[in-house]
Amino acid sequence: MVQHEFKVNTHWTEGRESVGQLKGDILNEQISIPAGLGGNGTGTNPDELLVSAASSCYIISLAAVLERAGFTDIEIQQSSIGTAIFEQSKFRMDSITHYPEIYVSKNQKDMLSRKIEKLLKVADNNCMISNSIKGNVSVKIEPILK
Repeated sequence: MVQHEFKVNTHWTEGRESVGQLKGDILNEQISIPAGLGGNGTGTNPDELLVSAASSCYIISLAAVLERAGFTDIEIQQSSIGTAIFEQSKFRMDSITHYPEIYVSKNQKDMLSRKIEKLLKVADNNCMISNSIKGNVSVKIEPILK
């Protein structure tokens, strides 16, 4: 078994309208409750970080899967939307939908069209964040081939 630790430090003072700090090896960001949920709205928030983690993990996984499948001149532009719901007196992330726009060389576009569904699933299965949230958050992929 391979194990790797990802470390972050967080700091918070006062109540729910305050602003905290999140610091990792690379990240150094202010955090707060989103304004739309009655918070300060400064910096980022856990919900945005969760969607960002899922999106960045998936796009990296997809690029690696496409490369291993023999595609060249790959470019992916992706939007991801996380939908949170309030049920049973709790907020939770219900779904994350990725919208990757995938560009490959013209001579490989037909081959990509034939293999895309399988490759999208392989990428999702290889994404650590998708694997971590499965069963709690629905992950959907809506690709556009360019």
